[in-house]
Amino acid sequence: MIVDNILDFIGNTPLVRINHLNPNPKLELFLKLEKFNPGGSVKDRVTKYMIEDAERNGKLRKGMTVLEPTSGNTGIGLALVCRVKGYELDLIMPDTMTRERRQILLALGAKVILSEGLKGMDGAQDLAQEIASKNPEKYFIPNQFANPANALAHYETTAEEIWRDTKGKITHFVAGIGTSGTLMGVSCKLKEFNPDIQIIGVQPEAGTSIPGLKNLKTQYVPEIWKSEMVDEVYTASPKDAEEAARVLALQEGLFVGPSSGAIFHIARKKAKEISGGVMVAIAPDGGEKYLSTSLCDPVLCIEAVRKFGIQCSYKDGKPVTKATASAPKEVSP
Repeated sequence: MIVDNILDFIGNTPLVRINHLNPNPKLELFLKLEKFNPGGSVKDRVTKYMIEDAERNGKLRKGMTVLEPTSGNTGIGLALVCRVKGYELDLIMPDTMTRERRQILLALGAKVILSEGLKGMDGAQDLAQEIASKNPEKYFIPNQFANPANALAHYETTAEEIWRDTKGKITHFVAGIGTSGTLMGVSCKLKEFNPDIQIIGVQPEAGTSIPGLKNLKTQYVPEIWKSEMVDEVYTASPKDAEEAARVLALQEGLFVGPSSGAIFHIARKKAKEISGGVMVAIAPDGGEKYLSTSLCDPVLCIEAVRKFGIQCSYKDGKPVTKATASAPKEVSP
């Protein structure tokens, strides 16, 4: 396969059937793995749409700098797009985000400006607006929280892929609430196909943090959010999120991030409540950006193995051992 540039690989991510962790034998349960986008997350779709929309409308011109608040994935997506298209990129990121994300962004040529972690993404948004206001001719802010192109990306691509791959049989869709672009775009398109499809949103418990997700009662509500597009909203704790992500890796071989874990935790909960159907849950990114966090803590991985009776090579509680050196054996010619 030959493509013109890396952006041509965005989209058409796989739906993977959940075989071992599906609690309902009358339900088909799938995860849509957005880690297979070139930047490793669902945000690749959005950033391409936002930048190309701004170019068409004359809001983004050669010589301008793209400025955006991000928890990481949008920044990585923007870095890919800006490298291909030749724009400089400044990103505002809470200082609590993982080291891996910063390293990826630096490798892709983006400038990272750290905001106060305790203020979360709300603080990053405020700082981005403050910086841009001092030099409005220099900066273009895509503003994923208010940009209609965010939802449009999912309306035109993600939803179409889900409808096609399930052959129109989808009955339930589960996604996280962050910018809300995935939920808004997919919900709008799927309900055009079939208004009976149930749309389920997932947010973190109030006062807690799950990377990429927002609690709409305690944080800024995205301008693109429309509550009438979502049938139910569930909350998940950070512990639920990480535990579900670990078990997905250990049972299904799917290494995903904590927001994917939160979404899957709620998908399984909902699966137990319904009679059957076809459920698709979004997995926004992979676990590779969280290696330095508690997601991959050996003690917690061992705890998950024991709690769920998982058969794996370190069920003895020793995931890392040191081999004892032995003297080399002589081999006769």
